[in-house]
Amino acid sequence: MGSIGERQHPLKKPAGHKPPVPRWTLKLPHDVSHIHTLYVGVQSRDANGQHVAELEKTIQQRMSDGPNKPEAIDTFRVTDGFDVRDTRVWVAYWTSADKFTSTIKSLDLPELWHGLGSNKKSIGVWSEHFTTSVDHLETNYSRLDHKPGLAQLPDIEQPSHELTAYWGAGRDRIPASSHDLFKTPSQTPAPQHPPKGIGEHITGTNYDNMCHIRSGQWWEKCPDEERLAYEENLQKTLMTGMNYLWDHPGETGTIGLRFLQNLDDEGQPMKETCGAGFHRNWADLERWSSRHPSHLAIFNGAMRHAKRFGEARKLMTWHEVSILKAAEAGFEYVNCAPETGVIRWVDLERRELEV
Repeated sequence: MGSIGERQHPLKKPAGHKPPVPRWTLKLPHDVSHIHTLYVGVQSRDANGQHVAELEKTIQQRMSDGPNKPEAIDTFRVTDGFDVRDTRVWVAYWTSADKFTSTIKSLDLPELWHGLGSNKKSIGVWSEHFTTSVDHLETNYSRLDHKPGLAQLPDIEQPSHELTAYWGAGRDRIPASSHDLFKTPSQTPAPQHPPKGIGEHITGTNYDNMCHIRSGQWWEKCPDEERLAYEENLQKTLMTGMNYLWDHPGETGTIGLRFLQNLDDEGQPMKETCGAGFHRNWADLERWSSRHPSHLAIFNGAMRHAKRFGEARKLMTWHEVSILKAAEAGFEYVNCAPETGVIRWVDLERRELEV
């Protein structure tokens, strides 16, 4: 993921460290310098199901058909977090900036919303997109028999690595950490007045070094014993950690995190989930993951699971993290609930919608 050159800041990796379990990372082709990511959501607040389904179908077509279609796309339903439950969500990835920007333009969320007619008051639509320099991208995979997220891109490799299982490993996996501490600006303004969200068109961008994380769990191929061990133990521990983030956003820097249920091509739930959203900065994310009991419980639970099932285990965990320079992200919310995404946490432009 890019050459780090001579390090100005030393690795956190302890001398002689050998990870207790194997891990892999993502290696993109040499001619890829940036990854472009787009999330789109449709939320319904007691709306006519037919109109919501038609809007979802239109977005699916605009996202995945034609010459600008993404190189990878996943679909979900929101189960928890900063959004309306059951919101349909897509995430798409490109290595082409032109196809990425063309797709954003073709979506035209205000036009889609106004086209709903009298049903639009109870429907919201949003997009969150960002461009990541590969030097500011960090990935980690516990297995190779499933290709989630960015791992679906063409011509990628997934080499093994030893920058794992110690505090500070995530920072070490970011190539730019050799010369960049990812400091947060002294001013990260939040809205001066609580946004209404509903009845508003809200747009804006990010401040310097905001983070995005997508962290996934896949247990589709687990035999019954391992599936039950995950669903009845580790998954509950994971959700305890997620709830701590949602309940303490100011302390943890959680500003737009959703928990998502993956859907298959027929729209049916899979045994796959992920948490995806924004974080105020890397230091906050690192502090929670390295010190807080709720994350230590997740980490230790995952190690126990790996030890119990050994090489035969089928549970896969993984994540991808982007550290974004100022204005590398864009946010747009049309008639969305005020708890949606980053609305409450980032100072964005707000305009009244014509209804």
